[in-house]
Amino acid sequence: MQKEVDVVISGAGPGGLYAAVEALKRGLRVHVFDKKAVIGTPVKCGEYFPVRKEMESLLPSAGEYMDVFNVPQDAIDNTCKTLRVISPTGSEFQFDFEAFILDRTILEQSVAKEVENLGGTIELRKSVDLYTQDHALLVGPNRANGVAAKVVIAADGFPSKIAKTAGLLTQDYLTPNNVAINYEYLMTDLSVDQSVTEMYMGTQFTPGGYGWIIPKGNGSANVGIGIRTSYSRRNDGRGYLNFFINDCPLSKSKLQGGKPGPMIADVLPVDGPLPTTWAGQVMAVGDAAGMVMPTNGGGIATAMITGQIAGQIAADHLQKGLPISAYQNRWTAVMGKEMHVSTRLRRLADHFMGNDFIFDALLHVLRTKGIKDVITCRAPRGLGPFVS
Repeated sequence: MQKEVDVVISGAGPGGLYAAVEALKRGLRVHVFDKKAVIGTPVKCGEYFPVRKEMESLLPSAGEYMDVFNVPQDAIDNTCKTLRVISPTGSEFQFDFEAFILDRTILEQSVAKEVENLGGTIELRKSVDLYTQDHALLVGPNRANGVAAKVVIAADGFPSKIAKTAGLLTQDYLTPNNVAINYEYLMTDLSVDQSVTEMYMGTQFTPGGYGWIIPKGNGSANVGIGIRTSYSRRNDGRGYLNFFINDCPLSKSKLQGGKPGPMIADVLPVDGPLPTTWAGQVMAVGDAAGMVMPTNGGGIATAMITGQIAGQIAADHLQKGLPISAYQNRWTAVMGKEMHVSTRLRRLADHFMGNDFIFDALLHVLRTKGIKDVITCRAPRGLGPFVS
């Protein structure tokens, strides 16, 4: 006999787990699938997480969802106070911006434990898809072993199988310009300033994206690059990353002597939210919905918030008859403006990113204040008409 629940969630990352907690607290029966063998591993993320006061400024309409930033202390590896942007010619633009550097494994396992304590179930080692049977929704590795649900939440990362099957993720979105491929090492034995996160620009090592050094404390850091194939000259992510670490004149001296762990790679959407993030009884959250800020690559906070919203909408739909379409309206009210501005700014920057000389000049025109505006999803002075 097939298991039946109120909500099935595909993906036990921040978006899926926060959706599960919210739905369970409101009395729903929840089943979560995840393809990983262990919650939270491997980590495919820079783990950069702005503190609450920064996000209150970045997302001023997200007031009721700010509690997601009260993460457990043991899930915080380090705190950075400063963000430094390095141009292709080595010019530095630095400003105050406070962020926690998370241990996502600890964070996600903590939230997963809360899911189970609230009565939810989590099934690992299952790559699942969406099926229909007699007008009912099934989620599972196949139709015969699916779990029946009244509402489905796609939180299975990018590109999402569930969102694609539901018709939310289409080929129009999956263009080389809209997708970044990230490559990263956790490096140890480094002497980098543990209070400063750095972002590096340059076509030699990060075409169409940026490189990063995100300190995790005790001489360690997440060191990585994001590239877009529409800008890269070769299909060699490891080569670009190794150049950034060993040969790039902007970064090699800071990373000298560091020991890299296993390389991880991931795919990230960088063209803002999917045009529609719900269909029928399905909602997409986090990366599965394109909820990544295009001008900075941040997606943990937006996954948590959209997860919470989806959990709320699922409960209000099943208990009060609220239409699932309210999900799109609610997240738009919370972060729609910022996502729109960030997307337009990324598209505008695309006209300059292929040429280091021109992009360097652009950064000097923007200066520190304008660069901070772009990274925090605001239109710099004079660019408002181009991104509205």
